[in-house]
Amino acid sequence: MSGMSPPQDCQPEILSLDEFNVAIPQDVYDLLSKQYSALDDNDGDEETKHIDRLLKCMKRSPVDTCCRVNNIRSSVKEVEAGLEQYFAEKIMESQHSNSYSIQRHETLTDLVTIRTTSATADLYQAKVPPMTCNLPRNDVSSKQTDLFPNWQHRRKQGWPLTHRCVIVDRFCAEAVLRGADIFVKGILCADAGIIESEEVAVYASLPRPNSTKSNPITRGMLLQNYCDRCVFIGIGISQCKRAGYFASSGTGVVMTSTACSPQPPMNGVLVGKMILQNLPSVVVAHALNPQPNEVILDMCCAPGGKTTHLASLMNDNGLIIACDKSRKKMISARDFFQANASCSIVPLALDSTKALLELKSGEDWKSPHEIIDSASIANDGLKDVKGFYANSFDRILLDPPCSALGLRPKLQIDTKSAKELLKAADYQQKFIRNAVSLLKVGGSMTYSTCTFNTLENEENVKFILKEFPCMRLESLSHLPGLPGLPDKGLTEEECHKIRRFDPTDTSIDTMGFFLAKFQKVC
Repeated sequence: MSGMSPPQDCQPEILSLDEFNVAIPQDVYDLLSKQYSALDDNDGDEETKHIDRLLKCMKRSPVDTCCRVNNIRSSVKEVEAGLEQYFAEKIMESQHSNSYSIQRHETLTDLVTIRTTSATADLYQAKVPPMTCNLPRNDVSSKQTDLFPNWQHRRKQGWPLTHRCVIVDRFCAEAVLRGADIFVKGILCADAGIIESEEVAVYASLPRPNSTKSNPITRGMLLQNYCDRCVFIGIGISQCKRAGYFASSGTGVVMTSTACSPQPPMNGVLVGKMILQNLPSVVVAHALNPQPNEVILDMCCAPGGKTTHLASLMNDNGLIIACDKSRKKMISARDFFQANASCSIVPLALDSTKALLELKSGEDWKSPHEIIDSASIANDGLKDVKGFYANSFDRILLDPPCSALGLRPKLQIDTKSAKELLKAADYQQKFIRNAVSLLKVGGSMTYSTCTFNTLENEENVKFILKEFPCMRLESLSHLPGLPGLPDKGLTEEECHKIRRFDPTDTSIDTMGFFLAKFQKVC
């Protein structure tokens, strides 16, 4: 099969991660560019636009891996010791010599960070793996001619002559850049002849921007027939023969180096004792500051990381109502809660935009405890609850569905138009209205998103303060993060009370995120 001649008109576009530009619709780019114009450099150079710096950062993972300790089952000291042991064993068995630095976070007392230093070459600007032989790049060894009989055409296409190649889909590639290995379901095509334990070059398949030409990719196709655009993302060790890539399950490639900040493989490490979370997500629960015996609502909890953090900070002493309208997600969340010994959490398949019960004439107001205790249980084990009455919760965590522009790494912006960003903010306001009603007077609420769209962030804070005079903005200046953006309808004092996480901020180097806290004063 490897001797078959490839199509002569097949010319893929092969890029390094450095030269690759994240695709974004023009109207979305224009809207975000205008939002962040206050942070542009003043010389008018296109390269100095803040939105361009943001998009460049989105291609790479944050430099640190964040491990949030589950206080119910462990301690910071125990997690540190467990990680030291894990990485010592990892280094002993590894085919490469990464080093790992484990540190306690200086502000967030239950957070441990891991920074990986790679001994291998920096691949960010590479289109192909570094040469593994001493021959000049233009020379071709007998080994290479044996490996690729059609090496002249392969060289013309731009594929490496030192490694066979594997191409994965975009979602698999983003997971790889976060530190994951490659499961076979993410593999689209590969070179012929790959064997187990062979070192392979890994590429991500991404559509050509503004292209009307269709280059359909059939899963299992040979690399020589691939004619689309791809980005070099790293090197790994094949765990099976080529045919095994297109089986139903299993690991296809174990990564040894990637084209961005190296991330440690953390799958299955200290399960139940710690949870991998992005730093801003850890900040949210600390901002809400839950106390034992309180009644708390997480309005959009899935997959449940922030919810279990609330339980951890409360020593699992209180009542946490965790909601999501997806029953499937809540069944998964329930299992996650149980795995983390979070017994104070009650998972509900409930749309929080419809969770406010009207107190009808002659009815008695019931507390969340009473509603939960009297609820029937469905066949899947979830309680059947229709909602709660106004003034029911001591604290509310509102992290509503958002445009998710801040997630890293991101190789493509999924938002199709600027209108989607407007609709996202409008939808979030439905959650906000119910949250204000459900919160007790004197209670606290956090509002957070994983996006850098100001319509969903600063301008929704402005909406809350204008629409609900009973809500007072609380200061979070003691926590990590930047102040809010200026010129979005908030005063300078209000901007300094909120926390904005910008991927271009090298002092933190994290995802795009936004957080504000309110107290209901009347």
